[in-house]
Amino acid sequence: MRENKTKIFIIINLLAIILVMSGCSTIKNASSESTTKTNNTIKGTGDLFLNAQNLVQLKMMSNGTDCQTENDYSNIVDSTLGQYSICYYNIIALNDTQVTIEFNKFANLEELNGSYQYSSLHLYSIQGLISENDYGDQSRFRINNVNDYMGQLNNPNVTYYHLWICKDTYLIHITSSGSKDAKEYIEKIGRQILLKFG
Repeated sequence: MRENKTKIFIIINLLAIILVMSGCSTIKNASSESTTKTNNTIKGTGDLFLNAQNLVQLKMMSNGTDCQTENDYSNIVDSTLGQYSICYYNIIALNDTQVTIEFNKFANLEELNGSYQYSSLHLYSIQGLISENDYGDQSRFRINNVNDYMGQLNNPNVTYYHLWICKDTYLIHITSSGSKDAKEYIEKIGRQILLKFG
C-alpha cells in the first residue's frame, strides 16, 4: 500500500515537472516568435507611412496626393537599387505649412550611411543645426539658415525644417515648408514614425 502511494507520488511529481517544462518551452517559443515578428514588422517603406489615426494625432491631413513608391529607385550618391517613397501633408493649424516625408530603404548600412551624410550635410551650414542624435545614433534636425548653400535666396517669410532619421537600413527625411511654428510638429512626426519599428 505504502509502495503504491510512493509510486503515485513519484508519477504525479514527474507529470508536474513535464508540464512545467513544456509550459516553459511554449513560453520561450512564443517569446522568440514575438521577437521575430517585431523585427520583421517593417518590410518596406510603405509600412512607415502615417495612417489615418497618426494624422489625427498629429493634427495633419494629406494634401490629396497618395504616397508614391518607386521600387527600383537609383540613389544619386551610390547608384544602389533600393526603395523610395514620398508623401505630402499639410499641418491643419498652420495653413501655409506643407510637410514632405521621404522614405529610403537601402541594401546595407554602408550605403545608408553614405547617403545620410551626403544629404544631411552637403548643402547646409552648421548655424542651422538644432540637434544631432536625438532620434537615434544618426539623426540631424535643422532649420534653414542664410549661410546654407544659396540660403540668401530663400524667402525670409518661409521657414524650412529638416529632420533626417536613420533606423535599420532606412533613411527618413522629414521637411516642412512654411511657418516657423512647425518645429514641434516635425519632432512629433519623427517620433511617430520611429514607433512603427516597434
